Amino acid sequence: MTEDTAMRQAIEQLLGIVETMVADGDLHDLEIEFLKVWLAEHTEVAQVWPGNAVSGAIAIVLADGHVSEDERAYLMTTLQQLASGEFVFDDAAAELALPLNDAIEITLRDALVCLAGEFLHGTKAACERLLERAGGWPAAAVTRNVRYLVVGSKVSPNWTQTSLGQTIKDALALQQSGHAIAIISERRWIESFAGRATP
Repeated sequence: MTEDTAMRQAIEQLLGIVETMVADGDLHDLEIEFLKVWLAEHTEVAQVWPGNAVSGAIAIVLADGHVSEDERAYLMTTLQQLASGEFVFDDAAAELALPLNDAIEITLRDALVCLAGEFLHGTKAACERLLERAGGWPAAAVTRNVRYLVVGSKVSPNWTQTSLGQTIKDALALQQSGHAIAIISERRWIESFAGRATP
């Protein structure tokens, strides 16, 4: 079995676990703990998409050692969306013609970053905290000083007609004017944290 095949099977196993967990509409503490332990035992999956985003969401929910009902509902919604395939991955993003620059190297320290759309990692506030821990700075809108525009994973097929679409168009206009702003996916953004120690 090749390494790529083993990784794909492990990710499929994770998705199967998630689908089973959300099937009854309830998310119990033991299920959350099981998923946390499974990811800890499968570190190779927890470091790549979508395992790293699931791991990040669980870390947010368990940060204070207690799962509130709001946190439980947030995690349930996130896992349901993942299980139902509502989030855009790889080829699906290309089909939606998103103008992403995911091949570039990403340096977040001291970079001004605009987060746009809905994120699998968590709420906008949670994503901003993650960014700040990496030394970056969140920007409310795209400007000439913004280095990266990060597009959240939950993308509507008619994204060009949404506020996200306008934000992307603004970034493209800046690119055409010669400004060094890169448009990247949430997946690429999360992967840039791989191996990065955060408090």
